Amino acid sequence: MRPIHLLAFAVASLWLVAAASAQTGRVTGTIKDADGRAIKGAVIRATNDTVNASMTSTTDDKGRFTMIGLRTGQWALMVEAPGYLPLRGPATVTTGNSAMLALALQRDPGPMPGALAKSIGDDVKEAEALHKAGRYDDALSAYQEIQSKNARLTSVHLMLGTIYREKAEQEKNAAARQALLGRAIAAYSEMLKADENNARARIELGVTQIAAGDATAAAKTFQDVIEANPRTPAADEAAARLQEIRK
Repeated sequence: MRPIHLLAFAVASLWLVAAASAQTGRVTGTIKDADGRAIKGAVIRATNDTVNASMTSTTDDKGRFTMIGLRTGQWALMVEAPGYLPLRGPATVTTGNSAMLALALQRDPGPMPGALAKSIGDDVKEAEALHKAGRYDDALSAYQEIQSKNARLTSVHLMLGTIYREKAEQEKNAAARQALLGRAIAAYSEMLKADENNARARIELGVTQIAAGDATAAAKTFQDVIEANPRTPAADEAAARLQEIRK
């Protein structure tokens, strides 16, 4: 797996400053290529381990995106677009002066599948809508189709794992439930192969291992989060879950 590259920003580091109320912020920005050309349909996913929240946005034909209602605090951004190397970095949302975030993606030199019939961002929005509506099988099919078109969108594994686990929670047949939890564990494991330091994927993996009845594996998973992310909200969450296992 090719490593994720963090490229040029309009500021020295990935630092978001959003004008908002004391609780939420508004972040706007642009996604362009190394030559300054706007990238349409890039997917920007923001996650916050402290409040266990995430938000997704996609760029328009001018490469612009907007996220409204982000809680103030520490966030992680993942930017992905077909034909470009993913970009990942930390983000701090604070109240005060507003700022435009400008990100640049490097084109992926490797072979890519043919042009998509429509924007990958549109596909993601449709899949998310199916998930929110509780149409798990349709959502799984939609995310699997996205993955088949562009395997480099590694965040799809995180969504697949979540849907499999939620579907398992509603399954009354014990064998079928375990099978779904196994698929969720496999999806989170694939996410970690692509991004071994993804704390959210590890925490979700641990939660799923508990649901599957493997407290020993879950304890190790949470311990890995603590060791890899000391003095972070993710480590605090993992420690709390680990304490619950040991009670």
